[in-house]
Order: sequence, then structure tokens, then C-alpha cells
Amino acid sequence: MLRLLILSLLLLPGTLLAGWPARTDEDEFFSLERATLEQALNIKTSVASRSAMGLRETPGLVAVITREEIQALGARDLTDVLKLVPEFDFGMDVQGNLGLGVRGNWGNEGKVLLMWDGQSYNEPLYSTVQFDRFPVDQIEEIEIIKGPGSALYGGFAELAVINIRTRTARALDGSLAYAAYGQGERARARNYAGYAFGKVFNGTEISGKAHWGEAQRSDRRYTDFSGTSYSMNRASDLRPRSLNLQAAGKDTSLRLILDSYTLRERDHFGEVLSTGSAKVQFPSVFAEFKHTLYLPWLVKLEPRLSYARTMAWLEKDEYFAYDKKTQRVTAAFTAFRSFGTGAEVLAGGEYFHDGVKVDELTAAPSRYASGKEEANFDNYAFFGQGSFNPAAANFVVGARYDKHSQYGASLVPRFAVTRLFNDFNFKAIYSQAFRAPAIENIRLASDNGIEIKPEKATSAELEAGYKASETLYFSANLFQTTIKRPIIFTYVNNAETYRNYDRTGTRGMGVAVKFKSGTYRADLAYQTYAARGNRVDVYSVPAHGSCLLGFPRHKFVAGASLPLGKGFSANPSAIYLSRRYGYAGDGALRSFGERVIADLNLQAKDRLLPRLTLNLGIKDVFKSNYAYIQPYTGGHAPLPAASREIFLKAAYEF
Repeated sequence: MLRLLILSLLLLPGTLLAGWPARTDEDEFFSLERATLEQALNIKTSVASRSAMGLRETPGLVAVITREEIQALGARDLTDVLKLVPEFDFGMDVQGNLGLGVRGNWGNEGKVLLMWDGQSYNEPLYSTVQFDRFPVDQIEEIEIIKGPGSALYGGFAELAVINIRTRTARALDGSLAYAAYGQGERARARNYAGYAFGKVFNGTEISGKAHWGEAQRSDRRYTDFSGTSYSMNRASDLRPRSLNLQAAGKDTSLRLILDSYTLRERDHFGEVLSTGSAKVQFPSVFAEFKHTLYLPWLVKLEPRLSYARTMAWLEKDEYFAYDKKTQRVTAAFTAFRSFGTGAEVLAGGEYFHDGVKVDELTAAPSRYASGKEEANFDNYAFFGQGSFNPAAANFVVGARYDKHSQYGASLVPRFAVTRLFNDFNFKAIYSQAFRAPAIENIRLASDNGIEIKPEKATSAELEAGYKASETLYFSANLFQTTIKRPIIFTYVNNAETYRNYDRTGTRGMGVAVKFKSGTYRADLAYQTYAARGNRVDVYSVPAHGSCLLGFPRHKFVAGASLPLGKGFSANPSAIYLSRRYGYAGDGALRSFGERVIADLNLQAKDRLLPRLTLNLGIKDVFKSNYAYIQPYTGGHAPLPAASREIFLKAAYEF
């Protein structure tokens, strides 16, 4: 706690000194450095409404993180960015992969939708996301719904939506080259490089982005429940590779993404692998065609056709032979109509077909009990939403209906009221959402005679904000989320399976302060949760009924950007995490003390060369010895995070 207070004092001087709507050039090239507080509070976002609205009016508790903020942080990967969202925390899953928690709820396996340039990166087998694979230096903007999003986005958006857009051809207007190096306390932590090109030719935008990287999860030691340990140095590799191509005209867009992410690990499912590390691969291909049609009566129609091919959790060794190829073909359309009164209506439909093929390499426990080698599933969805703007407030009413060939139907409504009045803003949101069972959830349940159903979440959210001056803004929020029929991994008759439990959920609140004066910027936020009605024993903390495994009940986030002279800035950030509960190396439940994780990044822009940006950062300044805790009783000991790291990065636009 003392370290948090010290860093807060370091940040304090900065606070004290300191027709159809289409994206315009001003929206596309929003500059946080040049913007006033009022402009920063009203960044246009469409993630919660599908049409551009200001942050204080959009029907969701939404955060927008800009390219400038990401670069000022000296972010190494996406986890560096998302850990500064007060509602988010990372926990340990299995086989070296991290998962996200949202407001104290474990959000892994299909409860948080992540879209990268419109493509869902939730793999179809278990619907997990590999957060270490994304090149943050290519990002233009991150839009986050910090609550349910199924009414618009379907069965992967039960608890949150993370929508990431990379830089467009128009924004690049040439080339971008970047490279980075990180040195941990015991070994090299990472190095990566990338190149992006974008140009507009006679109204056609052409862009290509390539990324290559090598990193490791940690250079510290992992100890399993039996006391066996190993050094993660050179045994916890993370290797992202990607190529992202796009061609877009006035009304048509084509995109192709080739993505290969590989990790190595020895902690596997908890017990240390005695004879070496396992190699787990996630190769993926995404292709998409989109078109916009303008019809009579102010109707806009957006058809979309996409294809995704993945081989998630691919492992070809003696530890866990697993080789399953999945394909998803999606056809969708959305129709919009705008009325002269400011009201808007949208309606659409979506169909996707999932196919999985089991290779003969796959070990018997991971194959279908019936002996079949293929499975196919179909899903139909219809959704609609109306936005109405009478004098009193803005009202949004919407719903989505999904019908899956295996597990049946889901219907989720959403209602929102927002009001912006002078310097005050207010939001009230009621929504339902669902988590769709993934391919492997269905297989394991069916093979054990269990009928699995979608989870159903009900959430109520309130948010109020007040712009106290031209430089200072305050906000507060309340939430309550109840999840019925949560899908949980378990054992039945000593066989692995998934089944629906009774219920779980959390309630809580948050407050935030935002300061901006010229190039001075400072943010302070606090979020807390308490377990509510949790009846899932693998999430519970005995004798501490208000806590859930793995995640702190209290989280403070602080960040600032302080100019040091023309083109130079200091950008400190810090996270305070309260006590957490988890299972330690001896297999017994224990508490993990509070932690402060502080970073400092020094940035120089346009100094040595025009359009050259240099970053020098120190990550985990105070050596917090942080570890990722498994947020369920899955047999995995805490996984050490990276040690303190010196990080260098250069980016040049030409």
C-alpha cells in the first residue's frame, strides 16, 4: 500500500497542472494529445450501438483506448493494455495460457468476445483467447464494453466485448516499421519487429501488416503442488507471427489474416513435465468480404461473408497428442434505417456453420466416444435494435435470438436509457447475455450422457458522470451480474466433462477521475466486487464468502502523461491489487498479499528524426513478484509472471 501512495504522489503534480453518420477524418485520426477533455470524453464509438455515438451517450459502460495511449504506455503486448482496465484481471488457465476475469467473474472459455479487425479470435474448440498473440504496435483503437454484449454479438459476449481496430491505409499513408527488445532480470524477455504499409490509390485503400515476435512468459521458477519445480527461463516461449492484408473501396472490403501463435510450457495442467517442455500451437486463417448497399427509404444494408480455419491447442508430442481442425463459415447481414427525428433502427441475421475434424494423431481421451472423426453444427440468429431520442433521454431497446442445432435456443433482450445534460451524464442498462457451449464442451458432455445448455447472465448497470471543469471529470458506476447454469469443467465417474452448475455472480461499484489539460493527462480509477449468490464450489473461497478464487476484491489503477519538454514525456502507471485467494504449491488454499505493479515509460517523439518515436520503459519497477492464480480448483499452482524488465522500442513512419 505504501508503494501505491508513493506513486500516487508522483502522479499528483500532473493532475494539478494539468444523413447516415460516417466516420470523418477527425474521427479517424483522433489525437488525444491535441484534444481537450470535452473531446476526449466524446470520442465516437459504435461498439455498443452499431452506430457512432459519444462515449457519455452510448448505451453501455464503454472505454476507448487510443493508439497514443498505448504508445505512451510503452505497451509490450495486449496484456499490458488490458490490465489497466479496472474491471479486468488475468488468471491462470492451463498449458501456459492466461484467461481474463471480468468484475471478479472468470471470463475464460467464451465469456469475453475479442475481435481483431472484425474477426472473432475466440477459437471454436473451447472458445478461449490467447492474449499474447496480438501486435499492439499495429493498433489504432480498442473499444471495450465492460458488461454484456450478447444482444448484438451473440454467445461469446456474455461478460464483455473487446473490439480492436488496427491502423487503416488512410491512417498509415505510407510505411511503419517498429522493433523492440526487453531484458529481464535473468535473461532476455522479448524481442519483436513489424512492418505495416498503407496507401490510398484512386479511392481504393490497400494495407498490409506483418509481425514477428519472440518472448517468454517468465524467467522465474514454477513449483507445482508436489513440490517439483523448473526454471521458466527458455521453457516458456511465446512466439506470435501474423500477416494482415486488406483492400477496401468506397463500399466494399476484403481482408485476409494469416496468424500463427506458438507457446512452450512445462507446467501443462499443473504438474511439471519431467522430460522437457511441450509445444502448443494455434495456427489460424481468417478471410472476410463486406459490402455496403444504400437502398431507398434511407435504408443501408451491410452483408458480410467470412471464413475461419483454426487448429487450436495443436500438440504433437508424448504429453498430450491433440490435433483438431475447425472451420467456421459465416453469412450475415445488418440493415439500418435512420429517421429524421434522430431515431435509428437496425435489424439483421446471421448464420454460421461449424465443422471439426479429428486427426488420427489425437489421443483416445480427446476423441469422440462413438468413434466418429467429424462433427458439424449450425446456428441461426436474428437481432434487432431501436434507438429513440425524445427530449427526456435516449432510449435503446434490442434483443437477439439464437438457435443452435445441438443445444437449442437463446433469447437475450437489452434495455438502456442514457442522458447527457450540460455537464452531467447518466446511464441505466438492463441486459441479458449468454455463453454458447463450444465444440469440446458439447463433445465431453454428450460422451458422458450430459445435456449441456447455454449459460444465461442477467446484468444491471448504472453510471453517472460530471464534468466539474474544463480539465476535470468524475464518474461512478454500480453493477450486478447473475450467471445461471454456468458451464464448468468437472469429473463424472472419473471422466472429464462439462456440465451446468447452479449459479454464480458478483455485484460491485467503481469510481474514476480523469484530468486533462493540454498535453498533461492523469487518470485514477477504483473498482470493487463482492460475490453474490455463488453456488459453484470450484470458484468459492471457504470462510470468505464475498471473494471468488484468483481475483482481488479491490483494484486501483493510476496513470499519467507528463510532458518533460518538446517531444519528451514521462508516462508512469500503477496497479494496486488487494488480497487474493488461491491454491499454492502445497495444494492448500492460502491468501496472496496485496501487490503494487508499477511501470514507467519515457517517450521521445519527433526528436532525432521526424515521425520517429522512441520508448524506454521499466516494467514492474518495484519487483512485485506477481503470480497468476488459477481462478478455479483445477490443480494448477500459481504461475510466476515476468520479472522486472527494461524495455526499448523504436517506431518510424515514412
